[in-house]
Amino acid sequence: MHSNLLVSSLFAVLAIAAPLRQSLGRRQQDGQTGWQGKNGTTGRPNPTYTTEQLNNIKLAMSAVDRYKYIESLGDTDLYFKFDYSPAANPNPVAGIGQGGQGDLSYVDNWPVLLNTGVAMSMGFMNPCGMNTPHTHNRATELLVIVAGNNVHTSFVQESGLTTPITTTLNQYQGAVLPMGSIHYEFNDSCEPAVFVAAFSNEDPGLSRSAQNFFGEDGPIVTADLGFPAFLDHVNIPQFRSKIPKAFALGAQECLDRCGIKYNATEG
Repeated sequence: MHSNLLVSSLFAVLAIAAPLRQSLGRRQQDGQTGWQGKNGTTGRPNPTYTTEQLNNIKLAMSAVDRYKYIESLGDTDLYFKFDYSPAANPNPVAGIGQGGQGDLSYVDNWPVLLNTGVAMSMGFMNPCGMNTPHTHNRATELLVIVAGNNVHTSFVQESGLTTPITTTLNQYQGAVLPMGSIHYEFNDSCEPAVFVAAFSNEDPGLSRSAQNFFGEDGPIVTADLGFPAFLDHVNIPQFRSKIPKAFALGAQECLDRCGIKYNATEG
C-alpha cells in the first residue's frame, strides 16, 4: 500500500511542474539565476507544533481521532497543507547552502503524515548545485526532475555492489535511490533545477556522508583512510567544520563553465 501511495503522491506533485517552469522562466528573465534571495518564491512559514500537541496527535487511538484533533488546531488550510516554497522554510530540514535548498515534509514537521508511510521533499538547486552525498536510513527515495535538465544522480548500495549506479535526468524523468544507499543529486547546468522526491516512510532519516564520517574519532578517521599525507597534523574536527553545507556547489568544471566563483567563507 505504501508503494502505491508513494507513486500517487509523485503524480500529484507533477501537476505543479508547468507553473513552476513558468516561474523559473520569469526568474531567468529577471536575471535571477538561483532560488535564493529577495526575488525568490513567497510563502508564510509552515505552522509549528508544541510538545503537547505532538503528543496528542501520537496518542490518538484512531486515524479519525487524530485528524479530528489536528482539525481542531485551526484552519485546515494550514494544518493539512505543506508549503514547500523556500520562503516558507527558512530553516529547511534537508539543508540550505550555496548550491540551493531542500524542503522536507516528514512526520516531525507535518504530523498529519503519522502512520501514512510517506514523506516528500522538494529540492531547489542553483546552477551547479549539489545535494551532497547522503543516505536515508529508513526509506527508499523516488525522485523526479520537474524543472531543469542535465541533473546527475548516483548511488552506491552496499558491499558486493560498490559500483556507482548513475543516471542523467532531464525534465519529467526520474530515478530510484534505494533505502540505505549513499547517493547525491547534482545540477550540472548553468540554469536552476527543481526536483520532487517521495519517500516510503514518514520518517525517512537523513545522514550526510562526509560530515558524519569526519565526525568520528580523529585517529579512527585517519586510519580508515590509510593515514593519508594530506591529513598529517590536521585537526579532524576543524577539518570537518570546513566541509560545505548541503546544498553545496560542485563540480569545478561546472563552476568554470558557468562563471561561478566558490565562496569558501559561506561553506
